[in-house]
Amino acid sequence: MIKYIVSLENANKHLIDVCMVIEQNLESGQEFWLPDWIPGSYMIRDFSKNIVSLSAISNGKSVNLIKKNKSCWILEQNVVSIEISYQIYAWDLSVRSAHFDDQHCFFNGTSVFLGLRNYEASEHSVEIIQPTNSGCEQWKVATSMPSSSINSLGFGLYICKDYANLIDHPFEISDYLEVKFVVNDVEHRMVFTESPKNIDLDRIAKDVQTICQYQCDFFADSKPPFENYLFMTFVQKKGFGGLEHMSSTALHCSHDDLPKIGDDIEKKSKDYQTFLSLCSHEYFHSWNVKRIKPAKFEPYQLQQEVHTELLWFFEGITTYYDELFLVRSGVISKENYLDMLARNITRYMRGNGRKKQTITESSFDAWTKFYKQDENASNAIVSYYVKGGLVAFCLDFEIRRLSNENKNLDDLMRLIWKNYGKNNIGVNERDIQKTTEELIGISMNDFFKEVLYSTKELDLKSVFNILGLDYLLTSESKQMDKGGFKKALPQSKPVCSLSITHKSNSIGAEIVSVLDDGSASNIGLSNKDIIIALDGYRVDSSELDKRIASYPLDTEISISFFRRDKLYHRLCRLTASEENTCFLGFSGEKTNSVFNDWIDNR
Repeated sequence: MIKYIVSLENANKHLIDVCMVIEQNLESGQEFWLPDWIPGSYMIRDFSKNIVSLSAISNGKSVNLIKKNKSCWILEQNVVSIEISYQIYAWDLSVRSAHFDDQHCFFNGTSVFLGLRNYEASEHSVEIIQPTNSGCEQWKVATSMPSSSINSLGFGLYICKDYANLIDHPFEISDYLEVKFVVNDVEHRMVFTESPKNIDLDRIAKDVQTICQYQCDFFADSKPPFENYLFMTFVQKKGFGGLEHMSSTALHCSHDDLPKIGDDIEKKSKDYQTFLSLCSHEYFHSWNVKRIKPAKFEPYQLQQEVHTELLWFFEGITTYYDELFLVRSGVISKENYLDMLARNITRYMRGNGRKKQTITESSFDAWTKFYKQDENASNAIVSYYVKGGLVAFCLDFEIRRLSNENKNLDDLMRLIWKNYGKNNIGVNERDIQKTTEELIGISMNDFFKEVLYSTKELDLKSVFNILGLDYLLTSESKQMDKGGFKKALPQSKPVCSLSITHKSNSIGAEIVSVLDDGSASNIGLSNKDIIIALDGYRVDSSELDKRIASYPLDTEISISFFRRDKLYHRLCRLTASEENTCFLGFSGEKTNSVFNDWIDNR
């Protein structure tokens, strides 16, 4: 057994102390390594950079470990046993790495546990030592890792069958709030760190339990594919994100995302709906990503990039279902769901990258493009999350059409779960198309070629016609226009727009991004330029869009701006943006039977 002892006495320095204990013979040349990336987040993150000290002893004597590369060390002599002591600097407040202060400690195994080359299949254990620092008396341990011998607060010994499992159970250690519920005889826990004391835990648990129950029923298994499940949420003023694991998820959310005791329980704010969709998204990953996974991830190669075209499926399908399950389970209304769907379409339409990058290219290049976005990202890339969700939407209705309404995307997901996930078989690059054709007995080559390997616009209008929904794309009037659901759709009236995003600066409106071929792009305005005046009159970020929209189309105005502290004046002919803001509504008084069958999952 390979053992790790984790000590948490250096909160003020943000240092996690780890001792790796191996009580067996090892030969000179044995390698120790740390992952360079974490599954679910496709970017090389070089976690080893956070190791601030490392030393080894055997039988009380110092042993040399020579660094082979940035994240691998080589043993220089034969030993009968070894203890490696090292410190991890933990100050990355994210779901991907490690963060430690006097309020809590969170870490992923990929940031903390050295691997022993060629012994990854061995049993691994983790002992979490209870900290003695003042203020830590109420700290508790939250993890989905199987325990062996722990105290009432969760400190003690945990055991995993191999290294892959060891790094797939993150830890949250703090004085968190907790609520529990049961789905199909499996205990689910939700813990909230640094959350307001008045959050409505019971309401959150009831809604999330409903979503989890629906997902388990969706896959038609008597038990979910884990022995327990843990939602661990860090709450901050502004935050959002999640990362999936085999039996848990690490989440970040904002204070406003969580309902408070005394709130109207008949209403769910958009922020709370966002939190519920995040929970739904990460929970669905328990099947789609953690068990149904690309063949190229079998096993994960954690010290190099691993490229696949399939992220559109694993994230896009999950994006489609995370919100759809909210309405199907009855947690939100049909109107709320259509509002979410319209906003997703707006996000998709706001990027010109959809005209240049296919969704499979987006998946393949996630390492260097999607996860390393710059100011030109909106012109260069398309999100395999957002477009992937819309591809799933189109695929659902294409399956329905070709099968005469006898099959749909739900049937495809259950078949993929049966053929791949349950049997621990990786999905190859063309297996999604192959399985879809197996499901309906008809070639879908043209459909997959068009939506996956071209930049042709998705035919969303045809799907909404089938559903009997009003569908409108109109030009944005300000950067905060997100579209949404309207019982009566607004009139499409083009207004002037610079086609930029911007933020407040002490002297004006600082440009964040510029869409190609818009008014601003046509005169060369760029990221970090600070607009200070229109036609000689001062303007700031809060009023820029309104002022621009007040001009008649095709008006020429003077824009004054600073670039690198030098003042410029340029004439700009104002045009409308593309039709990039989506609104959805009901046609007439009632929804049609196709819509009801889809939304109610009949």
